[in-house]
Amino acid sequence: MKTALRSFFLPLSACLLLAGCLNPAMFKKGAYAMDDWDSWTGWNDAYGAGEVNSGGLYYRLSARQDDTRDEPSDGYSPGLILSRDLHGRRWRVDLEADFKIPPGQMKRFSYGVWVGGDSARPSLGNASAAVKLVVQRQNGPRPSDDTLDLIVLPGGRPAPLPKKLKVLRFERDGDYFTVAYALNRKDFTPLLRLDASAAADAPSQKFFVGGFAGGDPEGAYARFKSLKINGREVLR
Repeated sequence: MKTALRSFFLPLSACLLLAGCLNPAMFKKGAYAMDDWDSWTGWNDAYGAGEVNSGGLYYRLSARQDDTRDEPSDGYSPGLILSRDLHGRRWRVDLEADFKIPPGQMKRFSYGVWVGGDSARPSLGNASAAVKLVVQRQNGPRPSDDTLDLIVLPGGRPAPLPKKLKVLRFERDGDYFTVAYALNRKDFTPLLRLDASAAADAPSQKFFVGGFAGGDPEGAYARFKSLKINGREVLR
């Protein structure tokens, strides 16, 4: 089920404001906002949670949620996916994020660019996707599980990213998609350049956020501090 996130927040805020429960000064330029984001709810609206506060956009995991599924199976259920549309054949997305992801059972956050069918749920397993540029931050029971990788789907192999990166950049220029990162917010290191001409005419392209938890996520969350599309901050 797809729902505009603003439909959850704005009516309640408006009612509280009219009732005198909220100070109008709370609504000011610079506050984090959810306008223009879509919420693809988890199964029974019970897997995964999104939240906005003064620190940014938070995504929290729930036990046994899976971002590769669109139907429940094998004891796992589809989790919440947040997405924001990208438009045109030339754009740039710059992202800053940090994570609380303790060791224990396997857990991960998946985020990046999804290109595929119109109005399709942007899960990792959705067959309508033409190409997915997926970054995964994960941790699990072994030290080697603590990784940050870029994966191109379908068929790609993980390419490691430095966990201390400051900015992650996704960019499209015509048929080409690129991914780069910066450790200092200004000097970018290219990681991938993909000729995706087969996906050039796909009707939908989105930035998305999802996740997986094999069991108790132990409070794991992703915090998106900044998201700039073509140089414009869209989280504030």
